[in-house]
Amino acid sequence: MLSPGLTEAELAQLMCFDNWERYEAARAKGRGVVVAVAHFGNWELMARAAVQRGMQLTAITRALRGRLNEMILAARRREGGMRELPEKGSTDAALRLLRRGETLGVIVDQNMRPSRGIFVDFFGEPACTTPAAAVLALRTGASLMACFSLRGPDGTHRATFEGPFAPPPGARGQPAVRALTQEVTRAVERAVRAHPDHWFWVHRRWKTRPPEALPPSAS
Repeated sequence: MLSPGLTEAELAQLMCFDNWERYEAARAKGRGVVVAVAHFGNWELMARAAVQRGMQLTAITRALRGRLNEMILAARRREGGMRELPEKGSTDAALRLLRRGETLGVIVDQNMRPSRGIFVDFFGEPACTTPAAAVLALRTGASLMACFSLRGPDGTHRATFEGPFAPPPGARGQPAVRALTQEVTRAVERAVRAHPDHWFWVHRRWKTRPPEALPPSAS
């Protein structure tokens, strides 16, 4: 809530990045970068700091209602410089921006309906997860990475990039999508295991169950 009032110098002191050169190397390939993110740490501050450092960032987001959410969304655009695409009907726009060499943020820790997700392992349980990050990276040749922000004892924040991730050699189509989706989900799990207090997720992450896990009357 306070980040829109920060100067560029204050923001640079408050949020730093580890492995930024890893992101730059991926971007230098010219095919765009897909960054998988989660509701972990201060993701709003991380996005604004990344844009300040030169990241051309667009994020696929769900529509948010309410006055407070409207203020947050307005601050993202006005102060943060982050653009947004709706979660539905934006595939073509996402492909275009990646092919221009830009960066797309995809949130990967939300429960999905069976028609829009695939099941991968998350903390030992099948979790219906968006394949969007993997699909878009594979279709464009973009690098697929993950990034998470940690808050230090002094109140500053440090974001770290993981990846780029690649499917197993020879994997194509759905097996490649599933393998990459599992990789970014493992990255989320590693972050949450190390810092569970940073994961802000109050919804039912495992709400959607695979058919084989349902009782006979529900299948």
